[in-house]
Amino acid sequence: MTHQSEIVDSGSALPPPRMGPGLAFWRLLHPVPSLMTVLAAGAFVLLAAQGLPPVGRLLYLLLVEAAMQFSISACNDYFDRKVDAGRPDKPVASGIISPIAALSTGVAFGIAALLMALPLGGWFALLTAVGLGGGLLYDAGLKYTVLSWLPFSIAFPTLPLWAWAGASPDGRFPPQLVWVAPVGAILVLGIHLADTIPDLASDAEAGVRGLAHRIGLHSSLALCWGAFGAAALMTLILWLLLPYRAEWYIPGLVLGLPLMAGGIYTYLNNPARVRAMSTLLEIGALSLAVGWVAGITL
Repeated sequence: MTHQSEIVDSGSALPPPRMGPGLAFWRLLHPVPSLMTVLAAGAFVLLAAQGLPPVGRLLYLLLVEAAMQFSISACNDYFDRKVDAGRPDKPVASGIISPIAALSTGVAFGIAALLMALPLGGWFALLTAVGLGGGLLYDAGLKYTVLSWLPFSIAFPTLPLWAWAGASPDGRFPPQLVWVAPVGAILVLGIHLADTIPDLASDAEAGVRGLAHRIGLHSSLALCWGAFGAAALMTLILWLLLPYRAEWYIPGLVLGLPLMAGGIYTYLNNPARVRAMSTLLEIGALSLAVGWVAGITL
């Protein structure tokens, strides 16, 4: 949201325009990161179904994932309301949405996700609870500690397992997907740092003391870039141990690596473009992850 000051006759500046309740509620749900995660879930569902599953089933799974992400997002703004104080772009901190309304929204979406997950079997419900629980633990306080990376490294690698449990008729997933845990944990560490680095200075001023804030900008960049490189290297090493479908894995690698390298180059060329770096790194990581999972499962 762009904030511009307009000068009136008295020489004072008008405050930025206030969000309407509809836009405020939409922002409460953090639509861009939430829907990016839903998109990733949809990609894994297509892989699990080895094509397009029944449309009703696909939409149902995406609704579960969307409810999870919206719950985490709304609760995030509730728990961050004091840290975000004074920010007109934050619906709760700015007073447009009350804290109790934000918390109620988060709880309602979370309960909806769990209730919708139950009919699809025990594994699917458990993995839904793990994904939701990881995000809520981050919101509730872990984001302010050196363990800020941990909820993501636990929850996000379960996404392919969640997709297979939801899309497969028997609710099972291929045994080789256990390798998603170590590869995904490292990849998600990089994603977490990439997502945190653009707001490092403002977060630190607000008292946030997560991993990136404790180790500083330069160490965060090194660890972030190193995590992406290590995850890519792990997928190459595992090619010696697992049967790969190169026609799926290679495109993901060929697309993902240049995107990640482009993100690093973008920052090195112009540090002010740190958000562009983060976007390129995250899209590259998603491309690599989808291609790799397809390569070991199809």
